[in-house]
Amino acid sequence: MAATRDTIVTAGRSRTAGSGIIVTGDRSVSRKVARRHSKIVTTLRYGLPLGALVVAGAFGLSVMRTTGWGSKLPELAMPQILPESLKMDNPHYEGFNADGGRYWIRAATARQDLKALQIIALDAISGELIDAEKQTTKLTAKRGTFDNKANLLELFDAIDVSGDGGLRATLTRATIKTKEGLISSDQPVTVEMAAGRISAQQMKIRQKSKEYTFSDGVRTKLSPPNTAPAQAPAATDEKKSPLAFGDPSQPIDVTSSRLDIDDSKKTAVFTGDVVAAQGTATMTTPEMTVAYMGEVQTKGGAKNDDSGRVKLIVAQDPVVLKRANGATLAGRSATFDAIARSAVMEGDIVMTQEPDKRAVGDRAEFDEQSNSVMLTGAVVVTQGSNELKGRKLVINRATGKMQLTGSGAGATGRVAARFQQSGRKPQPAKESRPGEGISFGPAFRTDPNAPVQIESDRLDVDDTAKKATFAGDVRAKQGDFFIRAAELVAGYSGSASLGNESADAAKAQAAELTHINARKNVEITSKNGQKATGDWAEFDTKANMATLGGDVVLAQGNNVVRGTKLVIDMNTGETTIRNDGKENGAKISSSDGTGNGEAQNASRPSAVFYPNEMKGQAAKPKRESGPDGWQARTAP
Repeated sequence: MAATRDTIVTAGRSRTAGSGIIVTGDRSVSRKVARRHSKIVTTLRYGLPLGALVVAGAFGLSVMRTTGWGSKLPELAMPQILPESLKMDNPHYEGFNADGGRYWIRAATARQDLKALQIIALDAISGELIDAEKQTTKLTAKRGTFDNKANLLELFDAIDVSGDGGLRATLTRATIKTKEGLISSDQPVTVEMAAGRISAQQMKIRQKSKEYTFSDGVRTKLSPPNTAPAQAPAATDEKKSPLAFGDPSQPIDVTSSRLDIDDSKKTAVFTGDVVAAQGTATMTTPEMTVAYMGEVQTKGGAKNDDSGRVKLIVAQDPVVLKRANGATLAGRSATFDAIARSAVMEGDIVMTQEPDKRAVGDRAEFDEQSNSVMLTGAVVVTQGSNELKGRKLVINRATGKMQLTGSGAGATGRVAARFQQSGRKPQPAKESRPGEGISFGPAFRTDPNAPVQIESDRLDVDDTAKKATFAGDVRAKQGDFFIRAAELVAGYSGSASLGNESADAAKAQAAELTHINARKNVEITSKNGQKATGDWAEFDTKANMATLGGDVVLAQGNNVVRGTKLVIDMNTGETTIRNDGKENGAKISSSDGTGNGEAQNASRPSAVFYPNEMKGQAAKPKRESGPDGWQARTAP
């Protein structure tokens, strides 16, 4: 067994361990190695950083020398990540709507905003909005932004929106909600449709419901489809058509504050100070609705000749229609049927025509087929001091003829007319020549300047022939002079019809009677009861003379004179009756009133006098005018 000692070598000497364990061997070499390792670690700990600094300094010194020692050092640009540096080429965005429609948007380049990651700036944009009915709206723009979270597309500069059927809009700014199919703009916009052209300051298009709204300074031109621009008719040609407005062959220019188009209902509603011009006519109204045929946009771009064709125009209270020649038409509402080529205006109708013609009524109808205008209701036509009253006035514009009737005029149903005669000087009375006939006192005297008032069942006016015909129990009156006949034809000067709107008619004076012819069962009555009857009568209103012919009977009470012609000087009232050579011998009654008398010359009129009545007449005080006395005189 080997013996061990606790020996500690110290400086090359061994020692004995106190524990009784003996350690043998020399450790000095290990200690030297350990001390050397510690020195190396310490050196590297400080040397490596110091070396790095030296290298960096040397590199910096090299850079400084390259750029110029001692001069100002330039700032070195540090690389940054900017939004405009992140570009995408040919991006494509596509989506679907809940109703089955879809949309897609393309651009040449796109840039994402790092501050708002949902906003993407786009350049050279193109896109399509396709609704559930496969109707497409295409759009292009120079630039814009797309919010992919809100599906909101903002377009700027050179925006062009086009749709099937010819819709095209030019804008400078537009907002498009792709999912809702809503296009809006608060900047000036110009839109061309099948129905015409529209410009406004603001616009909104609802693609799903096919609604279009334009506001603020709206200007619209409604053009007939598939026709060349028509020339406005000359003012002298207006009499060819009774339609003052709504001619489907003529374009209509409209200004308004707002325009709402509903393509599903085929209506366009103009509101706010509406002014519509067509040809030489201009209409003003607070609201005008236009119904059209076809669609503003035809499905799939298919050709439809009726697309945008105006069908009906309705204007609301008040409506005022003016022509270039000064004629006006006003009412509470107006409807223009472009298909039937007719028009109706209702409520407080007022028609005026230069220089002083005016007609009022409750309803006015214009019919191009018959080329006529009909005014009904409480019709009153005035021209200066002349006046016509009735219930139905029909005007034929082509012929210048006019008819006034009193159908439905309450209890009477009559036509009333009043013609003012002015500037007439009474003519001196003509003396009776011997053998001319029997003359009587001034019973039929009247004022030639007094108005002529006429009542009848119907009045027909031919403005070309300057003739007015009253028919149906005609009753006329001038002062104390009364006429009754089955028919009365009055000639006049000037112009009376509302249908003639020519320049010559506008310059013509008010109608003034020149002569009157009464026909069939003519009866003339004076204020004192004298009555003359005959087959016909002629009245010279200028000379204020009347002639009654045919089977003439002049009577007052039981006194009767018969002849074939009765001449009345209405200036003096003197009356002369003749026989013109017919076999109708005069008989003068006996003093007892039996009527038995002796036949006289057949060229003289016959007379039957009752002396008792004559005495009664003579017993009365004599008046200067002598209306109550016959004052009969016979020539020797």
